[in-house]
Amino acid sequence: MFLHLSEYLQFIFATVIQFYGGYEFYKSSLKSLKNKVADMNLLVSIGTFSAYFYSVAVLFFKDLFPESMRHLYFEASAAVITFVLIGRYLELKTKQNATDFMKKLLSLKPDKAIKLVDGKEEIVDAISIQKGDIVLVRVGDKIPVDGIIIEGQTEIDQSFITGESKLVYKKENDEVLSGSVNKLSVIKIKATKDAKDSVLNQIIKLLLDAQSKKPQIGRLADKITAYFVPTVLIVSILVFDLWYFLGYPLNFSITAAISVLVIACPCALGLATPITIVNVVGRGSKEGILFKNPEVIEKSEKIDYVIFDKTGTLTEGRMRVEDAIIKNPDYLPLLISLEKGINHPIAQAIVNFKDSYRNLEIQDKQVVVGKGVIGFYNGNKIVMCNVQLLKERSIDLEDEFKEFYEKNKNLGNTVIFGVLNDKVVAAFSISDTVRPESKDVVKWLKDRGIKVVMLTGDNQKVAEKVSKETLIDQYYHDLTPMDKYNFIKSLKEKGFTIVFVGDGINDAPAMVESDIGIAVETASDLAKESGSIILLKSDIKGVIKSISLSQKGLKTIKQNLFWAYIYNIVGIPLAGGLLYPFFGILLNPMYAGIAMSVSSITVVFNALKLKYTNITKNF
Repeated sequence: MFLHLSEYLQFIFATVIQFYGGYEFYKSSLKSLKNKVADMNLLVSIGTFSAYFYSVAVLFFKDLFPESMRHLYFEASAAVITFVLIGRYLELKTKQNATDFMKKLLSLKPDKAIKLVDGKEEIVDAISIQKGDIVLVRVGDKIPVDGIIIEGQTEIDQSFITGESKLVYKKENDEVLSGSVNKLSVIKIKATKDAKDSVLNQIIKLLLDAQSKKPQIGRLADKITAYFVPTVLIVSILVFDLWYFLGYPLNFSITAAISVLVIACPCALGLATPITIVNVVGRGSKEGILFKNPEVIEKSEKIDYVIFDKTGTLTEGRMRVEDAIIKNPDYLPLLISLEKGINHPIAQAIVNFKDSYRNLEIQDKQVVVGKGVIGFYNGNKIVMCNVQLLKERSIDLEDEFKEFYEKNKNLGNTVIFGVLNDKVVAAFSISDTVRPESKDVVKWLKDRGIKVVMLTGDNQKVAEKVSKETLIDQYYHDLTPMDKYNFIKSLKEKGFTIVFVGDGINDAPAMVESDIGIAVETASDLAKESGSIILLKSDIKGVIKSISLSQKGLKTIKQNLFWAYIYNIVGIPLAGGLLYPFFGILLNPMYAGIAMSVSSITVVFNALKLKYTNITKNF
């Protein structure tokens, strides 16, 4: 009697679990079938339904079954659903942990902003701020839009971009970024772009895009998974037929077939790559590294060359004018105004040459990449350029300028000439300093058998000086952006894997041609970067971190796929009863469900290691 009561209790509890706990499996299975796709939900649904309804039939219609076939599998169907749900819960929690940085970024987006309209304050949605709007930012408020300070001075926390905890002093005409926190005093800023195009929104978009992409090895796993479920269904039927026609009891054949359905785990295969990508992108974000294209993870396996641009990459990029010749002081506002707004360290050095000057409106401004900039003012043609452009335009140098050029070239400085109506009227000697970490980064790469090359548009003396300070043996000078592109192309044609590190905008051709392009930027306009990886911190140790993290990510993907394949290759035959004729061992569907959940959880936790692994070991 008590045994009979126990069977009905099993039925009640199993029914609740089967139709409440398993509802999502059935719902997802039907949806997948409508799309002509078979997934893990279908395997779980068929396996648990088979066990449950066979048990219901035995419980209520015992007389229809021989005594040897009156076995109940309520505990097996309930246990499978329970353990699979536990496994999914753990997967979900782990994925949430992997995207912690994304949540922090989203929390930085302010909901409201104080907009000034005709001198009056209006509280508006932050996302509605447009270029040119004036915004008031009080102490403790998040800056709602990228802009420049037009009134006031303060210190801001922009650690979400740089990773540095120090507050940064900002004054009038300084740039501030959306998501930064105002810490000292009230400021007014003028939006330089729409709120939806802010650096913070660009970073979030890049991270979301990166996490949704897969390298080729991941796409291969997806193709295998698409054929996996139909194959398992066929194998399950064959297992049932085999044991039944060999004369084994029906309940034995059913148990083996259900175990095959339950233990098979396409989930582990499907998770192997995306869960690793999520962790690589999340860890990179915390380190100030943005992965725009996770395909670089696969390309990082064997790197032959790392090629550096010089200015702003191996050097600080904080150039200053050390010496100058100016024929007439009235020319200086013209030359400085021409360079204003040009996103290059040399242009910024010339703009900062004088604290105050008369800003003039230059028309038809045109950048000659790698050589200079041309513009017009009141019909006069103005050029700021290097010696290469002078030679191309057949513009002669007076002796005074020739001596200035030779003297400063021998010092390892860059010389820029000011030209008015095809006549040289000024010359500027500009110097830069090598980043303190450049030498150590080059050594780290060379110690791992990676060839290091420097390409620069500067003259031989400048290139020689920097190469000595950084221990780079191979360097090329006086190159245009297309020269750099052709150099990289020639190496790739020989079968080498190339990493190029430089300015994501000015070195765009070389960046695109390389296998892995790493842009060293200050997040001024991330969407336009040509690099597949962007370093937000002003520290090229990020090159080491990028390579190390990519290689560890690829290793993790391979480990996960290996585990997923081996698990299924070994697990399915065991569940089908391979060991039964020799050792009398047949896997219970309940234990098959546990094993299936463990395989997925193992893949997830293996990927989670990337959040904590040391990516600068031996540096």
